[in-house]
Amino acid sequence: MSQILVVSNDRGGLADMLSVLNTAGYSASGASTFEEAKRFLADGSPDLVIADERLGAFNGLHIIMRARAEHPHVSAIVTTPVKNRGLEADARDLDIECMVKPQNPAEWLAPLSRSRSPDPSTESRRRGTPCRRTFAGRSRFG
Repeated sequence: MSQILVVSNDRGGLADMLSVLNTAGYSASGASTFEEAKRFLADGSPDLVIADERLGAFNGLHIIMRARAEHPHVSAIVTTPVKNRGLEADARDLDIECMVKPQNPAEWLAPLSRSRSPDPSTESRRRGTPCRRTFAGRSRFG
């Protein structure tokens, strides 16, 4: 079972997403602040971190970089409410998947089911992929 950490300052959306993911068989935990996410990372080792672009004074890339410092093989997705070329470029430079956040939490299930078994041959093709509504594979920090 995949352990997923979802970091979002939208508490209602976070609760809905965790419910959908846990019902679908994932082991999902949530954090609504950067500090909460740091505490989770100190105690656990997620397989995947999904983080919103904005987390108060921080952004999702900050918590993902911290996660990878502590857990080098963690996969990561940073989400944005709308297409954001600056975030896309930063995420691409860090080999982090970037996607427009689905409005309905259930829309995460198809992209996440494809991410469970990474295909190394897709890694080079995914680099440079802009924020989009689907998740083609797992990101690896190299």
